[in-house]
Amino acid sequence: MQARNGSNVMTGARARVVGCAAALVALTAMMFAPAANAETTTYLALGDSISFGYTQEKFDLNFPNEAPSFFENGFDNIFATDLSKPSEVGPGVTIVNDACPGETSNGLIGENELLGGKKSTEPAGHDPQGLGDYHPCAYLNVDGLPLHNSLSVGGQGISQLEDALSILKEGHPAHPVDAITLNIGSNDELAAITQCEDEVKEELETTGKSKYPGGIPELDVSLCIGFTAEHVTIPHILGNIGQILGVLDSKEPGGGHYTGPIILLGFYNPLTFLIPTTDALQNATNEAIEANILPLFPNVTLANPFPVFNKGGLGVNDAAEKTAICKYTEMCNPFDQAANEAKAGHALPPDDGDIHPSPTGYKELALLVNKAYLANPAH
Repeated sequence: MQARNGSNVMTGARARVVGCAAALVALTAMMFAPAANAETTTYLALGDSISFGYTQEKFDLNFPNEAPSFFENGFDNIFATDLSKPSEVGPGVTIVNDACPGETSNGLIGENELLGGKKSTEPAGHDPQGLGDYHPCAYLNVDGLPLHNSLSVGGQGISQLEDALSILKEGHPAHPVDAITLNIGSNDELAAITQCEDEVKEELETTGKSKYPGGIPELDVSLCIGFTAEHVTIPHILGNIGQILGVLDSKEPGGGHYTGPIILLGFYNPLTFLIPTTDALQNATNEAIEANILPLFPNVTLANPFPVFNKGGLGVNDAAEKTAICKYTEMCNPFDQAANEAKAGHALPPDDGDIHPSPTGYKELALLVNKAYLANPAH
């Protein structure tokens, strides 16, 4: 073909140089442009106030304006940041946080009998929430407080497990679910403690003695807690955790059909110096999970905070355990009452210590969860 202003034919060397330059520009554009097939992935957090990112001080300071955005420094938010690293599941991970402060293992399942729930024999919102109460999330449905992710369909409250199934869609989620975390059971334990305190008090007031042979009220309560934990509370928690995991993994119609990694957050004990027998109970709960739950679910790994939060526990070194509890929880961090009331603009309840993790504690939980995630066979 004839060129109008000179030849349009390049020498071979020059053509190769220009061709290489063009290829380099194209390659650079590909490296820095968003991948065409990049897909949003989901991380689903199920649990109670620890998954919610709750601390009592934040709640009191912001009441009654309890925006969920005040509680986004929990372990799951930190873990979601870790998940966003390209070396793991890639950018674009979205956290769906279903957690509800105060939730028990019953409430997380809910009243749907097809999922292992039961019709409640106790009213919603009773404190403590007993074994007969399967109403989900009193924080939302009784107290009217907002959640990170609204557990509601058509104005009707649903359980966290029901919402999880709506996300998993029997193995066909709208976006790949790359991780699920679950922490539940602490409020079952707190309810059992309160019930023992009430039981012993009533016995002493009506008969002058307790059926627990401690001899003094404090020891009677401790014996009640130990007996109830061994024979009622721990088996109930383990049964419900097994039920939740079974539904998430189930390949049956209506099941979650989930095969990805599930990280189960174990238990620490912030009450060891208030109720000395509880260290052994929490340690036994974690051991029971390892012995009885993990073998049934190959895609579940345990993130156990007890060795960190209760370092020196079980009578090994009381001073070290006290230091660890003060570092990783808010138990030793009473806030400045006057300063915080001035900041909040209203009266605040006295602060006797908070069982929830401190900022350092939440970061440590995130590290433990991430370690368990990386070690998970389904990762």
